[in-house]
Amino acid sequence: MSRLTANRRLAGVATRPVKAKPPPPRRRPTPRALSWIAYGGAGLLATGAVGTVIWAFTSGWVSDTVDAAVDGALAMTVDAGLGVRNVLVTGRERTPGQDILAALEVQTGTPILAFDPDEARDAVAALPWVRNVVVERRFPDTIYLRLEERQPLALWQSNRTMRVIDADGVVLTEQGLEAYAALPLVVGLGAPDHAAPLLEKLAERPAIAERVEAAILVSERRWDLRLDNGVNVRLPETGVDAALLRLSEIEANNGLLDRDIVAIDLRIGDRLVVQTTPGASQRRRMPEEDT
Repeated sequence: MSRLTANRRLAGVATRPVKAKPPPPRRRPTPRALSWIAYGGAGLLATGAVGTVIWAFTSGWVSDTVDAAVDGALAMTVDAGLGVRNVLVTGRERTPGQDILAALEVQTGTPILAFDPDEARDAVAALPWVRNVVVERRFPDTIYLRLEERQPLALWQSNRTMRVIDADGVVLTEQGLEAYAALPLVVGLGAPDHAAPLLEKLAERPAIAERVEAAILVSERRWDLRLDNGVNVRLPETGVDAALLRLSEIEANNGLLDRDIVAIDLRIGDRLVVQTTPGASQRRRMPEEDT
């Protein structure tokens, strides 16, 4: 026993054994540090995945794979009977059949599920003779079209070229014009846009209309009528109905159009101005011989 212990006991002081101090615990990573490592690893993994996706799209691999899958599925529908076998068209008179097929972009065996009626309608409606069209898929194997074709109204002459036009002024064709020789002839720049109203008014005056060989648009504002005997009838810019009525009445009462005249001017209100031939003017100046 040590001297100090013995002295304390002798002095009556309680004593306690002295314990050795334990070493400090080893430091562990904090939750924040672990979280940072975990998120950092995930970020590295995500970056690699995004790079793979970007490569797949930019290289065309995704597009090619999807297209191949779609083509394979459509081929299976054809094998099941959903392939185009018939194209049925009603209302067609002048539109060439090959032009319709080219616009549809279909052939025997085309998957009918891949056929887009809206796109086909726009393509067919752009053909010259087509005014309106309805396009339908009729399952399992038929494409149906109902056409409304444009009707030829007149022959239009401009820059020494003849064309067939309709009431909307649309040029229909420059070919096979001999088949349209009976149509009225309109001449001049802008004539197609103004022809329909004039021809409608002339149809109401058949005695005049049957004598008209050509209607000539002047300055894109008014019409001159060239008759079969060379007489030129100048119509006003407005009031064409009244002018044609006046002309038809005078013709019915006096046979004016077959007289020795060059032109008739209807542009001055309710007046009618007649230009005679030089021969007619000379004859009026000569005195009549006594009989």
